[in-house]
Amino acid sequence: MKKINNFSTYSKSIPSDTKRFWSGLLLVLSPWILLFIITSLISHHSVLMSTPFWNDEISYWHEVLSFSSKGFNFGYYTMDEMTPKLLSFGTHGFGTISIYAAYAKIFGWNYNSIVIANNVFLSLSFLFLVLYLKPTTSKTLLITVFYLTYTPLILYCSTSMSELLNFALLINYFILLYSYIKSDRKKNKLFYILIVFCSIISFVRIIYIVLFLPIILYRDFVLKFDRKTILLLAGWIFLSFFLFLANSLFVSPFPYSFLNELFSISNLHNFIIYFVRHLITNILRFIYPFRDDFIQVFQRYIVISSTIWLVLKSRVFRFSHHQIEPLYFSSFLLISLSLIITFAAYDVFNWRDYRVMAPLLFGIVLLFILSDRLFAVKSFLLINVFVLLFLCFSPKVYSSFLFESKRYSNPLSNVVLNKIKYTENVKNKFENTLVVDSYDENVFLKTPAGIGITQSDSISDNLQSKYIYIHKPKKFETYQLVIISGNNFLYQKRLRRQ
Repeated sequence: MKKINNFSTYSKSIPSDTKRFWSGLLLVLSPWILLFIITSLISHHSVLMSTPFWNDEISYWHEVLSFSSKGFNFGYYTMDEMTPKLLSFGTHGFGTISIYAAYAKIFGWNYNSIVIANNVFLSLSFLFLVLYLKPTTSKTLLITVFYLTYTPLILYCSTSMSELLNFALLINYFILLYSYIKSDRKKNKLFYILIVFCSIISFVRIIYIVLFLPIILYRDFVLKFDRKTILLLAGWIFLSFFLFLANSLFVSPFPYSFLNELFSISNLHNFIIYFVRHLITNILRFIYPFRDDFIQVFQRYIVISSTIWLVLKSRVFRFSHHQIEPLYFSSFLLISLSLIITFAAYDVFNWRDYRVMAPLLFGIVLLFILSDRLFAVKSFLLINVFVLLFLCFSPKVYSSFLFESKRYSNPLSNVVLNKIKYTENVKNKFENTLVVDSYDENVFLKTPAGIGITQSDSISDNLQSKYIYIHKPKKFETYQLVIISGNNFLYQKRLRRQ
């Protein structure tokens, strides 16, 4: 007891500013601490050897390489040469690519750049939190512990996916939202800052249009459903529709996506039937416990239980808006509307719903920590512990995320790709486009900057791209063979006769 009392006395003797400084520094460094634990202590690799591997990772990486090197003068990143209405960005649009390209302009672009950039963005977000909100030591430590034990962050921190970027964006959003909730003099200024910020990040993920709702609901210190609120909600619907249309201008169509197939149906009856069938399928997939691995399923049930708990805590069933708890009600709206959009417009499988909901849940817990809702925070921390235990018994999950050896190996050299040349100031961007028949990290990571990469299952003379790279020989009339190396074949478009 004496030792404990001595420690307690020593702790109390430390000035509060000193505690706040060190706890803040720990929070700012927590992304790097987690990254070091995952890459060095668990995977036994170095973050400096990180290399994009999954399809989305290599697509992000090469598109950023081209945009940061050539500006807007790069080839098409498409599926089956289905081009966007404007520019030549791929199926992910230009929001995510632009943020990474800004980083690349400052620090350069290497194979490990997305992993490092992600953690830089998170550290800067936490630095903003510490400097702007000046949270207490206990709140800062709670955020740090929650970050270090949150399974989605553990799984994705060493990947070249854009998940950590989305975490960083939502951390900044909830920092501004909390300040907006508590502010009096700066409320109007923060209102417009949040509107602009949410508009910008909706080009990263269009589902972020739901983030406007708490801004509207918190325009006063109490929840109001008056004429002004109704007008603001109508404005939100209009703005969301505008942002969706604007975003779609820069996104290459994904031929196998639900929305692409839905809007290709001209018959109204078939349109409705297809939509309803997709919606019901997604809902059933979400609640069915045996379809996907346990980590995905467990988060889905966390989302369901959190939604029910939030609607009960918000007291919406008391039929009086004066009794509604805005914090819980706003959180309920964010989760439920995100779920509805996911069910209605996207897919529930292959970690897609997991990746959408994980950053949002983290942001809501962050808001609870800042708002002193300790019961909710302790509950989510307990859930973190359970999920970590379940992760230990999910070898398929942690092996694919944490122990994939190709994630730490340099791409293989390929002499075939040396024959591909980028051309300045072309009139048709297909002049700087390569068609491939499969996603191959060695091809994506070795193709010259500025050469757009299109994946197609239909390799034929009907293609418009200048180059075709395939693994089996094929006869063409409009393409000529440039080089063969093993089972790698490069074809180039024949020059048209004048």
